[in-house]
Amino acid sequence: MAMKNKQKKQEALSVSRLINEVLVNQLSIPFRQIVNDTTFSKYTGSKRPDILISEFEYDGTNDKQYIENLVAYAEAKDDCVIGDKDWEDAKKQGIIKSKKLNLPYFIVTNCKKTIFYNSKNLNEISLNGNPIREFQTIDIFRLIKNRLTKDAELTNILTNVDSISAISEAIFNKKLWELANIYRGINFKDNVQKIDFTIGFIALEYFEEKEIIDCKKDNSKIYWSECNDTNDTKLVGNICAYISNLEQETSFGEFKNLMDIVKNLISGINGEKPLISKKDVKLIYETIDGMKPLHGTGFDLFGAVYEMFANAKEKKDFGEYFTRRHYTHIFSKLLLQDELFFNRNRKFNIIDPACGTGGFLTESFKVLKNNWEKSGTLDENAKKFLSEECFYGIDVRGENISRTRLNMFLVGDGHTNMYNDNSLQPQKKNTTKLLNKKYQYVLTNPPYGNGTIKANTSSISSTRCEIAFMCKIVELLEIGGKACIIIPDGVLENPTLKKLRYELLEKCNIDAIISLPKFAFAPYTKEKTYAVFVTKRSEETTKIQSKPIWMYIIDNDGLANSDKRFPTKLRNNRNGWMHDEISGWVSPEGEEMPGLLESRWLCFDDKDKKGTVWIDEKGERISLRKGGNIDIATILNDNYYTLLPEYYLRPYEAEYITLQEFDKKLSDIIVSLKKVLK
Repeated sequence: MAMKNKQKKQEALSVSRLINEVLVNQLSIPFRQIVNDTTFSKYTGSKRPDILISEFEYDGTNDKQYIENLVAYAEAKDDCVIGDKDWEDAKKQGIIKSKKLNLPYFIVTNCKKTIFYNSKNLNEISLNGNPIREFQTIDIFRLIKNRLTKDAELTNILTNVDSISAISEAIFNKKLWELANIYRGINFKDNVQKIDFTIGFIALEYFEEKEIIDCKKDNSKIYWSECNDTNDTKLVGNICAYISNLEQETSFGEFKNLMDIVKNLISGINGEKPLISKKDVKLIYETIDGMKPLHGTGFDLFGAVYEMFANAKEKKDFGEYFTRRHYTHIFSKLLLQDELFFNRNRKFNIIDPACGTGGFLTESFKVLKNNWEKSGTLDENAKKFLSEECFYGIDVRGENISRTRLNMFLVGDGHTNMYNDNSLQPQKKNTTKLLNKKYQYVLTNPPYGNGTIKANTSSISSTRCEIAFMCKIVELLEIGGKACIIIPDGVLENPTLKKLRYELLEKCNIDAIISLPKFAFAPYTKEKTYAVFVTKRSEETTKIQSKPIWMYIIDNDGLANSDKRFPTKLRNNRNGWMHDEISGWVSPEGEEMPGLLESRWLCFDDKDKKGTVWIDEKGERISLRKGGNIDIATILNDNYYTLLPEYYLRPYEAEYITLQEFDKKLSDIIVSLKKVLK
């Protein structure tokens, strides 16, 4: 009996950690919408479901509302393996309870591995052909429930690119959480070493996937899957041999620095004891092996690892190079919205001249691949174009280029044309040639602050990095080419830059200016930033653009407006995210919906309504103007050609008081000062 009670306590602890660390912290499911081991006698009798997730919070009295709006149900069995007696018993419970709960599917988990089952035919459920092996976001639960309600026999659910990212990243982050637990006993030099080790190890698995997809796997050589061995010493030796082989491969040798980090930490340097024990290497290998498949994951892998392991100081170190993934995704999607079909007779190119770790490039790859898959034009020519011809990246830091190449390699390829140099003053022949070309698309978040290279403009004299890069981007664009650049507020409002703004209006059509929240790039900077979308006009026409500029203010991006930037997790059950204007979502009916910014893009105007109403993080009702078209005449009538959305959409209104009120306030201040000075 004592042993049985101990097992129950251990299982309860494992389930509690799963709920708090995975469902709540990683997948952003509100805690009060999750019920653990609670009796709902009217529905399941004395048999308690282990984990229930509903659209509504449970307050202990709303059984009917909670159960009728369930999106997921799971049976949890700690310390069992797939297919054993306990696992099969959990499946039997799942069949019975899911029918009583009126759910068309159920989940079985041992808190390490998870399988989704169709309640009717007991087949495993897959998403886009890949079996589900981890818990998902509430959006994906909704999607599964909706599709199976319409077709009870369905086992493979197809979904769009945004949901694919959510699925892939949910699985990936769960595995990172498992790695973090293993890493607690490893004394890494710093988190940067931990990040590079993790990415290097993951890349070893991905390379085999890519060789199989490209039909290039050589069965005479050792690969990732052949490294596994019950003997931990042999496993380490096999991984080191695999790395040595990869470093001789022309297609992977360029990642030698990252692979050497892995080899040195698991085998030791110059006869020294390895930092990572053979036992931990085995656990790390098995965890990363569980991430498969990684090909076409559709998200910024480096960014995910970075967010998991980097501390505040390291985030500051990376600050000028790292843009959060939900921003790079939506801005790439908006800029490339017209590229719906691959046309072999109309090829184009995309460059990020300050690419950092490749966030904009990986998201652009993902957007184009998805667009062409949907239009049925992703043939072999299109794949070759994406892999070898479309993408270009330059960054002044060599270690960032290594990360960009690997990031592109992991997202599906396109890593060929990534170079280490200074885009403002290139020193190398290859990059000089690249920077003398014209491009159809430019996406970038350049560094800000004082630099040493003068901006290429006759309107002002400045060595500010953001100004020099903005001028460089206009120079890089071909006529009709489009760009998205993240810039600080000073470029749009500083009176001394009046002539620069006029020059930009002469050379380009400014299509849109998006105001980002103050904390968009916290904790490394709280400088107010904006995404500016432009289309280059002919240099022969220097007349100011005539069409209005669409301006929009993002007040909420799904993360708390504070230094810590944790997910707010606040949603409206019927209308998507309450505090996220960027992310797509799935409705309670299981329909995939675009995010607010995407649905409002270039057409939203709340001028006649005198504002838009929303609820802020404190639960207070806010009513302010958010977007609309600003006539060029209005901008030119301003003394400084100010381009800030807030200036036009939310103009400051002075609050005036009477002389009597002023005298009263002044008297109160004098009285207060006298009290302090006594």
